[in-house]
Order: sequence, then C-alpha cells, then structure tokens
Amino acid sequence: MSKRPKKIILLLLTVIIGISCGWHYVYGAAELKYFPFNAKDALKEWKEKIFHGRVFYEVKIDNNQGYLYAESNKTASALFYMISFSPKKYSYISWRWKVAKFPDKALAGGLNKKSWIERDDYALRFYVIFPAFIFTNTKCLEYVWSEYLPEGTILTSPFYKNIKLVVLKKGSEKSGDFVIEERNILEDYKDAFGRYPAGNVGAIALMTDSDNTQSSSGGYYSDIKVGYEKPFYADIKERKKEEFKPRGIHALKEYIKRLLKLYQK
Repeated sequence: MSKRPKKIILLLLTVIIGISCGWHYVYGAAELKYFPFNAKDALKEWKEKIFHGRVFYEVKIDNNQGYLYAESNKTASALFYMISFSPKKYSYISWRWKVAKFPDKALAGGLNKKSWIERDDYALRFYVIFPAFIFTNTKCLEYVWSEYLPEGTILTSPFYKNIKLVVLKKGSEKSGDFVIEERNILEDYKDAFGRYPAGNVGAIALMTDSDNTQSSSGGYYSDIKVGYEKPFYADIKERKKEEFKPRGIHALKEYIKRLLKLYQK
C-alpha cells in the first residue's frame, strides 16, 4: 500500500520537469490546447508517472467520438502534459468526464493520517499545477468526482497545504453519463488560496487510482480544452464552495470526523 500521498509526488515531479525547457508554449489563439482524444496516438504528447503500478489508459473512438478510458486495479499512475500560459489572460479550462466505477472506500478505523490516506482514491481527478521557482510556493488545484463529499467543497490537504481539492461532482446519480466541467481557474485559485496566482500554469494532469483502497476504479476523460479567454458553456452555473482548512492535530481530527460522517451518509 502506498505510504505517501500520491498527489504530492505528482506535484514534485511536475515542478522538477517544469524548471526544464519542456513546456509547450502556444500564443495568439483563443484556445491554447485541445485534446479530443480522437486518434490512437493522441497520448504521444503526454507523459506518465507510475506511483504504484500502472493504470490502464487507452484512447477509444466510438461513433466518431473520442475519449480516454482509464481502468485501475489496485494501481496509481498519472498522465500529465506540460504547458505554460497565463491564467489571468486565459482563465478557462473545460473537459468532459464520466465515472465507470468508484473505488471501494471501506472506512478505516481511527482518526489519523493513515485512515485518510487509505481513502485517497478517486475514479476521476483533474489537476492544474502552478509551479514556482521556490518549491514551497508551488500550488495545485485538484478537481475530483467524489462518492460522498458535497459538491463545491474545497479541502486543504492534511499532507501539503498548497494542494487544494475541489469537489465538482458527488455520487453516482450522473456517473453513467459524460458531464461537462468548465472552470475559471483564476477564480478557483483565489477561492482556494485567498489571492490570485502570481505566475503561470505549468502543467495539467489526470489520474484514476485505487491503490490505497486495494480495490478497482474506472473512468472516462474527453474534450479537454486548456486555457481560453471566455467561457464556452454559459449554462454551467457557478457552484457554491465550502472550504475546510484543518490546521494542527486537533483540527485534523475534527476534519477527519466530519469526513467519516460524510462517508456514512
């Protein structure tokens, strides 16, 4: 079982790569980068980081509609794409995703970090990473589809304060359908960290995992649009955000107690 939070490892990896010359710069277009996953070689620009076994990622095309299928069996690996753009100029990103199977999050006993780690698996995750020259200033927005946590919840990671988990969808009610997500990452960053970002976005990433729960999970990703100036989907309403920021051992215990109650609903 993984002993360290996978998100932090992903963040470390991204920062290390980000300080190299590996970024993709695209300027002058209304839409910086589009990933329709409509060709078998659609992942050639993406890189994979394996944390605990390899997740099966495969591009599939059905009725001229492409998507990326992810299937995890007690595994965790992320796909990431390096790109640098200003979130102040290009504030919007969007994608479609669909849950195939949630990981089995059997409740672990005890109010400690171990019990939190054992539930740190998701069928769908989407990351936006803001690297900084000084590592401790690096920030990360992590969007998830959760089984239990309320939509709009913003969590501060108990393991690293600069990772903010944003719950976009809850439960299985819509899990059989592709759902469009469009986010203003500039405003999401401010909601999560209390101020606007000082630098550029450095990478995006996605991950489906089930290693901590020792179960299985699966999901679909499609139509990823990264960095554009105006929203495409005017019918998507802003969601109310609820922020949890546990600080210290006592706050962490209260935080986990609240999570336990949510998982029991």
